[in-house]
Amino acid sequence: MEMRLRKLGVWEIVDGTELRPSGSDSTKAVKLWKSRNDLALSEIVTEVEDGQLVHTRFSRDPGVVWERLKEVHNSQGLGSVISTWQRLFQIRKAPTTSIQEHASTMRELADRLTNLGDQPSDSLLVAVLMLSLPESYSTLAISLDTVSTNLKNDFAYVVQRCMNEESRQIAVQGVPTPTTETVAFAATFKPRRDRKDITCFKCHRKGHYENECGNYPPAPAAAMSASHSDLTRNDLDISEW
Repeated sequence: MEMRLRKLGVWEIVDGTELRPSGSDSTKAVKLWKSRNDLALSEIVTEVEDGQLVHTRFSRDPGVVWERLKEVHNSQGLGSVISTWQRLFQIRKAPTTSIQEHASTMRELADRLTNLGDQPSDSLLVAVLMLSLPESYSTLAISLDTVSTNLKNDFAYVVQRCMNEESRQIAVQGVPTPTTETVAFAATFKPRRDRKDITCFKCHRKGHYENECGNYPPAPAAAMSASHSDLTRNDLDISEW
């Protein structure tokens, strides 16, 4: 919240370094200060949880309200620290969550711990991140041993490496890896031909093979002559089987 107040340019009012200008409420400087004072108070009230709104209603001074909220947070500090550390150590990347989203959640928990006065180190966040990833990222964890200590303990650097690995895995998804069985089947399988295109060597009739010819009567000479032109093609047919 402090960073938000700084971005709005009203933090100096909250921390007491910028006081109310002298003069009446109708002066331009006082009107501008009061407007910024109200902005700071509004921002603080908007950001607190519903259960803490009661601590913001006793004063219109954002500095006073800030100090009161700080006292409340300090009194609840130990429990908040423990529960936040527990959430951080138990975090796991869900299959539907991207690395960027996962890292952002971790960073939010780290920022909360920092605000509670117990800032986690980058090296600890890196360890938690790698432990929270699925088994498919194990090779990345091993490859990080080859980089310098400064880099492998840099949370932002490791997150980028994880995002690169995520992109690589997404690129290869949906492309099945052929197994030994499927390769062997593809090598030996040939489509079955229609039996009406097969010519017997023995009787020269179509529709059966020579080893099946005992079930058919001999073909007349005319049929033998008519089917002679099929012999060469039949020879190729048999070689294919």
